[in-house]
Amino acid sequence: MHLPLGFTLSVMGGCLIGTAAMAAAPAVPASPPVRMASREAQAQYHIMAGELAAGREQPQLAAEEFLQALEYVPDAVLAGRATMLALGADNATLALATARKWIKLDSTSLEAREVITRLALRAGYSEEAYEQGLAIIQDHPGGPSDGFRHVSSLLAQETENGAAAVALMERLVAGQPKRAGAWHALGLLALRFNDVDRAERAAREALRLDPKSKEAPLLLAGVLVRKGDLGAADQILEAQARNNPIEADVRIGYARLLIESAHTAPARLQLDKVVRLEPDNADAIFMLGLLDLNENRIAEAERRFRSLSQGRDRAVDASYYLGRIHEQRGELSKALDEYARVTSGQQVLDATVRRADMLAKLGRLPDARATLEQLRRQYSQLAPRFYLAEGQLLINANDVDEALLVYNRALAEFPARPELLYARSLAYERKGSIAAAEADLRAVLAAEPAGARALNALGFMLTVHSQRLDEAETLIAKALALTPDDPSVIDSMGWLRFRQGRPNEAVSLLAKAYEAFPDPEVAAHFGEALWVTGDRARAEAVWNRALEAAPDHPLLLETIKRLKP
Repeated sequence: MHLPLGFTLSVMGGCLIGTAAMAAAPAVPASPPVRMASREAQAQYHIMAGELAAGREQPQLAAEEFLQALEYVPDAVLAGRATMLALGADNATLALATARKWIKLDSTSLEAREVITRLALRAGYSEEAYEQGLAIIQDHPGGPSDGFRHVSSLLAQETENGAAAVALMERLVAGQPKRAGAWHALGLLALRFNDVDRAERAAREALRLDPKSKEAPLLLAGVLVRKGDLGAADQILEAQARNNPIEADVRIGYARLLIESAHTAPARLQLDKVVRLEPDNADAIFMLGLLDLNENRIAEAERRFRSLSQGRDRAVDASYYLGRIHEQRGELSKALDEYARVTSGQQVLDATVRRADMLAKLGRLPDARATLEQLRRQYSQLAPRFYLAEGQLLINANDVDEALLVYNRALAEFPARPELLYARSLAYERKGSIAAAEADLRAVLAAEPAGARALNALGFMLTVHSQRLDEAETLIAKALALTPDDPSVIDSMGWLRFRQGRPNEAVSLLAKAYEAFPDPEVAAHFGEALWVTGDRARAEAVWNRALEAAPDHPLLLETIKRLKP
């Protein structure tokens, strides 16, 4: 509950000037706001108000209060905290203001310079972004070349401002045109934003300035791979790898570049060479295992991951993928054991969520929920993700009412989060509470008007549960324009056409959706459209195939029973 401003001021003021003074003050019908005794008291008031707001998970208000406090007391730590809160509130203007305070109070703060560089770039303050980027380079503890790499890595995160980021980097490099490391950093950034010609020029200039560089040839090879000139890239790689004491590392780096550009066959050749050089090279074996998985060579992948899981390097990562293999085979207990071994690394959170899923499927739903509750306590910033996982487990267990309780609790903690509203809408729909489901989806669209998933969900809901087919068509058409190749949206449009009495058009759309995504629900729709248009043999073939994969799917069974009583 928010207190009236006057009440807050009087309470805070009373805390600051002491209760004895308040007791001595004469009672009057209406007193003016309390006057603070000093600049320190003013600052303390705003700090306390900011702490209260932070405790209530109101980061923008907290940052605004701390910014007010900085008008009275110079405190770099407070400025840094205000900046982080403003960033957490997604208020770039406020974050830039607090970061500017921060750098004035601590001219050595690398974090402050990073924030200003990125936010100034976004806001179009190119001169300010340049000044801060230049300062990072000049003051970098690793020297200017490391500073250029640092700025390049920083700007690479500006996915919506790629052209401006590259232009800024080019301007910084122009100040030190004879430094190979500067050109290398520019090449990396240009390649990140697919400016391949600029990346090639930068890589060649870096190599010209430092012919003995070990990094520039690999960058140039990466550029040539992106251009599709694998012959030239191979030549550079072989020259670099020949008589190189770290030949294996060079080939692994090149293989990564090839994989990123979808050239998996030559990547496999490079990794095979590494394994011949170093039969126990864990990185090469692991990457070959991933390639095997992607090519559905499951037995080969399992063999590689099993060998790694018994060793020291990559053992945790190998256990994660062994868990995925067992899960795919339906070997739930074995998958559970492998996921339990993933106690660190990049996959630890996903492995733990999957472990909860295995527990639930094995009939241990309370243990599964306890696992997710522990994750929420341990990683509070990711709590919405774990609430979503718990709700899905409950829906899978056909306990929709309990799932709704979980989503309600999550939304009380994280109000109006679109992903939580979307999940709750699906639970409401499953329960038959269509009005509540529609309200949640409209709330999602109010926050994200171009959200294709919510547009499609609402349009499909109206198609199935109402006669508002014109409104449904408007929603699904918008979703289809945003994601024209999404089979779920194509399925929605196909089923809408069927509901509109246009079955031939429905068959064409549903065939396309089914070919891309032979899901049981899509199969049910496609089969019904085929049945109605007279192609009953094909309809039965579609249904039979779907029944093999999902013999208990409720919509599929209902459709077949209704049409073939």
